[in-house]
Amino acid sequence: MTKFVLLTFVLLGFWAENFAQSLKIGDEFPSFNFQGQFQKQSQLSDYKGSFVLIHFWASWNEESRTLQQSFTPVYSRFREKRFTKGRKFYIISVSIDEVPKHYELALKKDNLPWNAFVCDFIGWKTPLLKLAGVEKIPSNFLLDPYGRIMAMNLNAQQLEKILREQ
Repeated sequence: MTKFVLLTFVLLGFWAENFAQSLKIGDEFPSFNFQGQFQKQSQLSDYKGSFVLIHFWASWNEESRTLQQSFTPVYSRFREKRFTKGRKFYIISVSIDEVPKHYELALKKDNLPWNAFVCDFIGWKTPLLKLAGVEKIPSNFLLDPYGRIMAMNLNAQQLEKILREQ
């Protein structure tokens, strides 16, 4: 049986109101908080020291779901790898769904191996979209161990290539 945890997130108020620009390679990704596995509060800074892919998707967007599923073998290969420049590899999936049932069904069907799934159920009004300058899905950001954006909008092959080089 597949385990999944419904996660929600709350952004830091300052960032949501004062940071509305498009991010680019080299920028630090804005911090955000979310409710993690077993109701544990987590934040992006908890992942510092590791490579992190933040992927924006929705249950109703097949392209974003297919891309997300394509990350599964890469995640499996690299999640426990000790990199020269970082500890591990994580994926945080941020959904822009508005209907909890659709979101939950997509997670069950897709059976993804990571456990960081974020959704606040307000769709395109999700503050993190504004913070990151995301205007379409799928979109993703690969962060280095310092929380800086090292690549954007990767497919699975590009992601794997970058991680192999680390």
